[in-house]
Parts: sequence; C-alpha cells; structure tokens
Amino acid sequence: MSGQVLRKVVSDVSVEINKIGKDLDNICPNIDEVTQAECECCGLREDCTQDYIKTIKDSYSGKWVCGLCSEAVKEGLIKRGSIEEAMNSHTKFCQEFNSSTRLNPKLSFTMSMRNIARRSHENKEKIKYHTMSKISRSSSCVPRIDFTIKQS
Repeated sequence: MSGQVLRKVVSDVSVEINKIGKDLDNICPNIDEVTQAECECCGLREDCTQDYIKTIKDSYSGKWVCGLCSEAVKEGLIKRGSIEEAMNSHTKFCQEFNSSTRLNPKLSFTMSMRNIARRSHENKEKIKYHTMSKISRSSSCVPRIDFTIKQS
C-alpha cells in the first residue's frame, strides 16, 4: 500500500453535462429571460418573455392582458367596435367584480339576481310596448245575437 496514490474519480455523466452546457451557450446565447406580467384588467400575473409581452401590448392598445381577458375583449370588440372601448368596458367589469364579488360573494349573488330581475322586467316592458296596438278593444269582436224569445 505504500506506493499507491489516491486519484480523483470523475463521473462520465458530469463530463457529458459540462459538454452539453458549453454547447448550449454557443447555440442559444440570447434566450429571453422570463418576467412576470400583470393583467391590467383583472390583475392576474403570468410568467412571460419580453417578446410575448410586447406582442400582447401591441395588440391591446399598449396594455398587457391575460388570455381570459383577451377573449372577453375580443367578444367586446364585436359589440363596441373599437379595441379601446372594449378594453375600457372589460376593465370596468373586472374592477366591479373585484370590488364586490371577491369581497362579499353573498352580496354579489343578490345584486346579480336583482340585475337579472331588472333586465327581465325591462324586456317584458319592451315586448308589451311593441305588441300593443294603437286601438284597443274592450270587448270581443265577434257579435253575439241572443235568440231567446221572452214570452210574457
């Protein structure tokens, strides 16, 4: 044992990892760092690259929106006609939701039911107004003749 020297043992796996790591630096030197973006409508945060954030902001009037809000804005675009109006409408909706529903879900349910009842009443009034004719009748249109003869 007197002539033996201790040698450092190196795993083949660690050698391969070091080779791959050096190759990756040469292949992909400009990988975008992931940053956290916050939706300007609902406040949701997502991890995104700078290029993706820029693409979304370019599409939505300089504001970053999450995937769910972007779908809602697309639907609002059909109704409103401009991206700014659709964004403002959806942002207002999200602010109302965050201030009422998240804070007090029972109150929000009550308010939602009230709004449904109000809309239903308004729709009935519209239908009633449009179906009413200008001349209304108080009795039947079909004349009746009484054939009973009274004998005295």
